[in-house]
Amino acid sequence: MMNAITFRTNSDVEPQASVSAIAIKTEATQRHDSTNGKVVLPTMEGLCFEKVKHIAYLEANGNYTALHFKDKRQVLVCKTLREVELMLPGDAFSRIHRSHTIHLRHIKKYVRGKGGYVMLQNGVTLSVSAGQKENFLESLRQFFGRGTKD
Repeated sequence: MMNAITFRTNSDVEPQASVSAIAIKTEATQRHDSTNGKVVLPTMEGLCFEKVKHIAYLEANGNYTALHFKDKRQVLVCKTLREVELMLPGDAFSRIHRSHTIHLRHIKKYVRGKGGYVMLQNGVTLSVSAGQKENFLESLRQFFGRGTKD
């Protein structure tokens, strides 16, 4: 009795890799419910359902991200900052630093400088890195309209 051995070639593996990449992207986008404005956050205890409009900013902490809310609550999720950003509506959030992404609706003030800094409505002040300044200013223009200047 002879056992058959199957070998896979690179052409067998590559299509599956692209399918899994699409599945990951689809899974991430399904975690935001645009009908009621909520996002599903996987926490250590389980799933947390939060309104996107209440998120003030995101803060990276290694492979974890802390979501800070306008009422000063925090939710820690076991996802990178980039992974959490993909779960949220991109036009409302802007990366201002390697470790911070803000919800544009919660900006109270932007102070210019090399990178400058933002003050949020809840009183938190966050630096804007020089490398993210142009992208941040463009996000402001798109979110608030073309009248926004540096």
